[in-house]
Amino acid sequence: MADKANRLLEDRARQAEALQQSCAFSHAEIKQTLRARARYEYALKRRRSTAAIFGRYIKFEIDLYEICRMRQAAAEPLASTNVTTRGFMTRNILNLFQRALQKFRGNVGLWLEFATFSYSHASYRLLSEILSQALQFNPDCAGLWAFAATLEYRQRGDISAARRLLLRGSRSCDYCPGIALV
Repeated sequence: MADKANRLLEDRARQAEALQQSCAFSHAEIKQTLRARARYEYALKRRRSTAAIFGRYIKFEIDLYEICRMRQAAAEPLASTNVTTRGFMTRNILNLFQRALQKFRGNVGLWLEFATFSYSHASYRLLSEILSQALQFNPDCAGLWAFAATLEYRQRGDISAARRLLLRGSRSCDYCPGIALV
C-alpha cells in the first residue's frame, strides 16, 4: 500500500524538478508542496479515507496549478516549459478525480466538480465521457440530467438531443420537479 504512494510521490518529485527549472517555484516551496502531497497520498491510502480528503487534495492541486499558471504567465509568456509543466499538472488533477470516483462513484458533487474542471479546460470529449459515466452510476440524480442537457445544448447547439436527455432523465427519476419545469 505504501509502495504505490511512494511511486506516485517519486513521479511528483520528478515533476517538481521541472517546476523548479521553469522558475515557477522556489526550492522551499517545492519542498513544502512535496510534504503536503505526501501527507495527502498517505491519507488516501488509509482504510478510512473519505471523499473530503480527496476533495481537499484536488483543491490543493488546482490551487497549485493556478499559482503556477499565473507565475509563468507573468515571467515568460511564450516559454515551451510552461505548456509541459501545466500539462502534467492537469494530468495529475484528472488522475486524482479518476481515483476519487473509482472509490466514491455515488458522490454526485465529485462528478460535477470533475465535469466543471474538464469544461473549464476545454476538454469536451472527456466531459462527455464523464457525464455518461456519472449518469450511468447516478441515474436518479435530476441535477446531472439537467447539467448534461444544458451542456449538450450549449456545446453542440443540438436542442433535440438536449430534449431527449431531459426526457430520459424524467423517466429515470421518480419525481423531478427540476426536470419537469425545464
